[in-house]
Amino acid sequence: MFVTKHLYQNDDAWKSTPLGNSKETIGSWGCLLTSVTMILNGIGYNETPVTVNEKMRKAGGFQGALFIPSVLPYVWGNCAYRDMQPCETTPPPLAQIDAAVAAGKPVILQVDWNKQAGIQTHFVLIKEKKGNDYVIYDPYKYGGDSPEKEVLLTQRYKYNGAKLATEISAVLWFENYSINAPEAPKKTNLPLPAEKFAVFVSEDDLALRADPSVTGYLWKRMLKDTELISLEPKAQAKAKVGGQGQWLQVQDPKGDQGFVAAWYVSESKASSASSSTPKPSTAPKPGTAPTPGSAPTPGGAPSPAPVPAGALALFPITQVSLRIRPIISPETLARYAQPTEQLISLEPANQAIAKVGVQNQWIKVRDAANKEFYVAAWFVKYAGGSTAQTSNTNAPAAGGVVKVRTTAEAVSLRNQPVVSDATLIKRVPIGYEFTIVEAGGESKIGANNQWIKVKDTSHEGYIAAWFLTR
Repeated sequence: MFVTKHLYQNDDAWKSTPLGNSKETIGSWGCLLTSVTMILNGIGYNETPVTVNEKMRKAGGFQGALFIPSVLPYVWGNCAYRDMQPCETTPPPLAQIDAAVAAGKPVILQVDWNKQAGIQTHFVLIKEKKGNDYVIYDPYKYGGDSPEKEVLLTQRYKYNGAKLATEISAVLWFENYSINAPEAPKKTNLPLPAEKFAVFVSEDDLALRADPSVTGYLWKRMLKDTELISLEPKAQAKAKVGGQGQWLQVQDPKGDQGFVAAWYVSESKASSASSSTPKPSTAPKPGTAPTPGSAPTPGGAPSPAPVPAGALALFPITQVSLRIRPIISPETLARYAQPTEQLISLEPANQAIAKVGVQNQWIKVRDAANKEFYVAAWFVKYAGGSTAQTSNTNAPAAGGVVKVRTTAEAVSLRNQPVVSDATLIKRVPIGYEFTIVEAGGESKIGANNQWIKVKDTSHEGYIAAWFLTR
C-alpha cells in the first residue's frame, strides 16, 4: 500500500492556478501534477499542487502545460522518475505493478476518462490492490468524492472493458530511496584548498552525497557540465578523476559540499571534449562501422567493445534511461539520455532491427561518451545505419494490390511518418496485414529509414518499412 494525503486538482484553493508555462489550469489539466504531489507527500515532503507547480516551473519541469517528471530528482532528491511504459495495445505488466504496490512504491497509471473513441488521458495514483482491482487516489474530485471514500479503478474508468488488462493505457514508474525522507546529516563547511582544482559533471543526474557511498544521504542531483571544486589536495583528486569505485569530496557552485562518484566527473566540460568523441549529427554510413572515439581507460578499464559492421545509429524518442543491465530497477540506472543524443547499437543490425520499438526488448548501445549501456528498445528510433533488411523489389500482385505483414510485436501505425506520441494511431501485433496505398511503396519494403503509406479495414497511415515484409 502507498499511503499519502488525498489531494484534488480541482480543489478551490488552486484549481484556477495556471499550469506550468501555459494558460491551462491545474483544475483542468493538472492530474499528473497532483498525482506527483501526492507521491512527494507520501515519501516525506510537504507540498501542494501550487508549490510543486512553481518549483517545477522554475526548474524547467514544464513544456507549456506538459509536466516533465524526469526533472523531479533535481528538485526533490528522494524521488526519481524511471520510465513510462505504454500499454495501449499490449497487456499492462500487472505482476510488476502488484509487486511495486505491495512494497509501498508509488505507481501512476494512465487511464481513459470518458467513453469517446480513443484515449482521453487521465492519470491516477495507486493506493493498494483489492481483489482484481486497484484502489486509487483519483486527483479529480467527482460529486460525492471525499478522501475517505474508496474508489476502484475499473468501477470509475470502465470504457475499455472494465478490466485492469484493458483499462490501463500506460504505467509511470517512480522510485524513492525511503518511504520517509531520511533525516539529513549535518552539512560540512570545509575550507577550499589553496590550490584550486575544478572538475565537471560528465553525466546528467549525478548525485552529491553526504558519504562516499551509493547509500550515502542524497543532498541533490546535478546536471552535466556543473563545475565542482575539489576539497581534496589537487594531486590526490586528480588521481581519482574517472576512476571506477573512487569518490571525490567536492563543493558545488552553491557552496554545498559532499561526495560524488569520481567515474562521472572529468577535468573538462563535455562540450569541450575531443572531436574524436562521436557527435549526435554523425550517423554511421550503411555497411560501415563507425570509428569509436578515444575513450579514457582509467584504472586499466577494458577497451570498448568493437562496433559491428553496419551498426545502427539510434536516437531516443523521449528522455530515456541508460542502464548497466537490461532490467528496470534503481540499481541498474546509470543516467538519462536526451532525444538529441546518438546511441550506437553494439548488436548486429539484424538483431537490433527486430527490437527497435518493441515493448520489453533491450539493445546494448554505446553512448556519445563511448560508454556502454542497455536502452529500452521501445523508446528509441533509427537515425541511420544498416540496410540489413534489404528492399523487396518484387512486382505488385495482380491488380496492383500489395499486401504486407508486420515483422515485430506492437508496431506503430502513425498519421505522419514521424515517431512521436502525437502521430500514433495504434499499435498492431506481429503478422498483422496491411495494404500499400502509395505508388511504388513495395520497393521500400524492409528498408531502413523508409516509411510506407498503408491501410487496413479501419485506418490509413504510415508504417516504418523496416517492420514490414511481403
